[in-house]
Amino acid sequence: MMASELHIFLVRPTKYDDEGYLLRHWRGVLPSNTLACLRGLTERVATDGDLPGVSVRISCCDESVEATPEKKIYEEQQRSGVKVLVGLVGVQTNQMPRARDLALRMRDRGVDVLLGGFHVSGTRCGAGAPAEITELLAAGVTLVRGEVEEAWSRILRDALRDELEPIYDLLGTLPDLSRAALPSPDRRLMQKFVHSSFVTMDSSRGCPFSCSFCTIIQIQGRKVRTRSPSRIAEMVEARHHPGGIDQYFFTDDDFARNPHWREILLELIRLREEEGKPIRFLMQSDLLAHRQKDFIELARRAGCFQVFLGMESLDAEALAGAGKRQNRIADYAATVRAWQDAGIFVHAGYIVGFPHDTMESVRESVRRLRDEIGVDVASFFLLTPLAGSSDHTAALAAGVDIDEDLNRHDTFHAVTDPGGMSRTDAEAAYHAAWREFYSFEHRRRRLAAWPEDQRATLLQNYLWYSCATRVEHFHPMMTGFVRLKPRRDRRPGLAIESLPRHLVRRVPEVARMAGGYFRQIRVAQRLWRAAGEGRKNRGWRDFLRHLLAGEAREAGSLGPAGSSQA
Repeated sequence: MMASELHIFLVRPTKYDDEGYLLRHWRGVLPSNTLACLRGLTERVATDGDLPGVSVRISCCDESVEATPEKKIYEEQQRSGVKVLVGLVGVQTNQMPRARDLALRMRDRGVDVLLGGFHVSGTRCGAGAPAEITELLAAGVTLVRGEVEEAWSRILRDALRDELEPIYDLLGTLPDLSRAALPSPDRRLMQKFVHSSFVTMDSSRGCPFSCSFCTIIQIQGRKVRTRSPSRIAEMVEARHHPGGIDQYFFTDDDFARNPHWREILLELIRLREEEGKPIRFLMQSDLLAHRQKDFIELARRAGCFQVFLGMESLDAEALAGAGKRQNRIADYAATVRAWQDAGIFVHAGYIVGFPHDTMESVRESVRRLRDEIGVDVASFFLLTPLAGSSDHTAALAAGVDIDEDLNRHDTFHAVTDPGGMSRTDAEAAYHAAWREFYSFEHRRRRLAAWPEDQRATLLQNYLWYSCATRVEHFHPMMTGFVRLKPRRDRRPGLAIESLPRHLVRRVPEVARMAGGYFRQIRVAQRLWRAAGEGRKNRGWRDFLRHLLAGEAREAGSLGPAGSSQA
């Protein structure tokens, strides 16, 4: 007899740190778009009547900021008439060890588990599948490959009938996003992030370029598929109210290649200029976008305040080898100026570990990126052959020695030997890049180049990045604020410390963390004072008021037609 109630738990797993503890923080920074997408899909299935006679409940969990509610899951499993389904979603390669441990533990208790994301979508799941895949299949975990928009109701019906298939391979069926359910962020979960009015959203999927290190094109395709501009606008308008959502990160791999970018930006401009809704957003774009007529100007008017540009390298040979021929190093500086002249911060992505990289060449490239090209923010990554990328396929075919511990495949551990460096040297060059780019003087210069209303937002970014790299010692995009270390939830095979022993080690760590945060706040205050040289009211109270209220002040400062510093 089919259950009358479906309770689906959507869980985004975290990863383990080098000591085997879960990477979790008191407050996160970047919420999961996958969680929001699957929540929206499930809500539509429930309201469209695809599961007649079944009520649906949805619980979302992001392990980067909270514990998976295992006790609740097992209690629900025992309730009569209730079908429990756990979805481990958006699982990247470095999260696979944690996802595996959760999945196997839940299967041992008889819970049905789905596992999807970029790793299983980019990994062979049939004959010759790697150990982590065969182990999950043997335990009865259902693997979902690709995008589920057009198969989600079928998967849920199968779960209700206890007829889940071992693998749902959807890679050959790319859904029509114009008709797909829109992301629906969980309001409870949003409160666990620094900016509770900030969410992520994809307005398109797919990318026309062919970068060898990228997993997007292998899984989401090279044809860009888009959501409806009018529906995006309706959603943004409905969410924008006191206490609602007013900041977005468009996670499209390349917003500028969305065929409907103009319509989307015009809709956002209408909301800002006619409806008076001060919406702001970040986006990712390619290095050629500034050549598209009106693109930057419309982005400014629509509320874009930061753009992420994948520069990747200042070595033309490395770019050509990676298939990133659209990047022209000679144009980097002019491209950056075009965005900055429109009042938009430039955030550059840079990869360390290409075949010709050396300690000296990386150091020189970072200097040029900082002093000659003049980007405001930079994120550094170690070149990693991630499952689903052309690099990974080539590495396997060539028999390259790849670290077997998937937990380290996070782009800040070296898992192969770069051509010009050892793994140890590559990691040393990577950490040096963070230190050298974020020198006090560079941050001071960049802050001083912006009006004070925008300066506070950039200073917040610098504080986040310095706390992540110098206090937490993790990549900023994988960290939040104030690290938590749950004692018992440690990687299998590692000892669970007694409470006294754990406290003896943990208390000094917390003290060092607190001291590190205080030092970085002091540095931020010095930067703020130095950037605003000659101005009054530079005490602690004024500094904190600007730092904490920076984004609200900036958004509120925009007139009905925007400003030159959107």
